[in-house]
Amino acid sequence: MKTLKYFTVLAVVLSIFGCKPEDFGPITSKVEVVKQMQGTWGLTKVTQVDQDAATKGFPYKELDITNIYPYKDLTIALQGDASGNPTNFSITNGNAPKIADLTSGTWMVDDATAPTAITLKNGTVTNMLKLGSYAGLSSGKFYLTRNKSINGKVIISYKYEFTKK
Repeated sequence: MKTLKYFTVLAVVLSIFGCKPEDFGPITSKVEVVKQMQGTWGLTKVTQVDQDAATKGFPYKELDITNIYPYKDLTIALQGDASGNPTNFSITNGNAPKIADLTSGTWMVDDATAPTAITLKNGTVTNMLKLGSYAGLSSGKFYLTRNKSINGKVIISYKYEFTKK
C-alpha cells in the first residue's frame, strides 16, 4: 500500500514538472499585404449589391453588372517605395464608369499589417475604398468595395474584383 502511495505521488510530481508549453513556429511566413497590393490591376468583375434588399432578406440582392458597362477598360496602378510603403496611384478609367473621383495622387492604408481601407488623396480631395478579402493577393486577385450612401445610410455597394496584370 505504501509503495502504491509513493508511485502515485511520483506520478503526480512527474506529470506536473513534465508539462511545459511548447513553442510552435509560425504557421506561415509574414505576409506583407501592402506590398502585395502594389502593381497594376485590371478590373475583371463588378457586382452591385442592394443593401436594403440584403437586410430585408429579399432574393434579388446582388447583380453582376460587369458586362452592362465597359468596366474591363478600367485599371488601377498602386505604387510603393523600396520598403513597400504606399506612394502614388493612378486610375485609368477608359470608357468605364468611375470607381473613384480621382485619377492620380497618393494612396495610404489604415493599417499596414491588416488593412481594411485604402484612402486615395490628391490635394484636399480624398476617396476611401474598402478592401474586400485580400487573401487572394498571392494568387493575383484584389477586391475593393465602394458604398453609396443617402443620409448616412448605405443604399448600394459595388464590389470590384481586380486581376494583376
